[in-house]
Amino acid sequence: MSFTNPPRRTAFHLFQCLAAIALFLLTALPAAHAAPTVIYNKDGVSFEHPVEWKVAEDVVAQDGTRLRSIDVEGPDEAVVTLMFSPLLATQDIEKFAATAARNRENAARANTAQQVRMGATTATPVTRQVAGQDNKGVSQRFVVSLLGQDLPHEARFFKASLGDTTVIVMTQVADENAKAAEPALVMVLGRLRYSGSKR
Repeated sequence: MSFTNPPRRTAFHLFQCLAAIALFLLTALPAAHAAPTVIYNKDGVSFEHPVEWKVAEDVVAQDGTRLRSIDVEGPDEAVVTLMFSPLLATQDIEKFAATAARNRENAARANTAQQVRMGATTATPVTRQVAGQDNKGVSQRFVVSLLGQDLPHEARFFKASLGDTTVIVMTQVADENAKAAEPALVMVLGRLRYSGSKR
């Protein structure tokens, strides 16, 4: 009885072994081509965001509040708004979120040209990393009705102390785009840093 494999079978086994080793090496190594990101660093505020997102606005109110507002926009109308001011330290985040909901509903009623309707808002507590710390905030769920379509949305609100200022964070995204937007929201909020006002 011969214990040697036919040449074809031996070659097949060798191919299987090489394929298994290659698969192991690929899964053991970190990804060589991670999705590219952009670091935004301006006047004491820094954070990171995916390249397909962009900072659409970074302005300071020309009044006594000196409120700084930064809008970061993503695909499919996902948005993060960061508002900085020492005066926000006394702001209750639940009241702030409730006021934002009323303003959203009033804006929809005023938009008669596009016939936008805003459904009732339901609010629940939510926790997320903001500037590297766990932060308790408010999640609001509501439905936007436009052109015969009902589009469920979620808005989230957080407040955090950052050195000599306070930031209020607002995020908004449609449910159908939430999964795609989530890594970007985690990145912007989690890597937010503040090193002092320079304006």
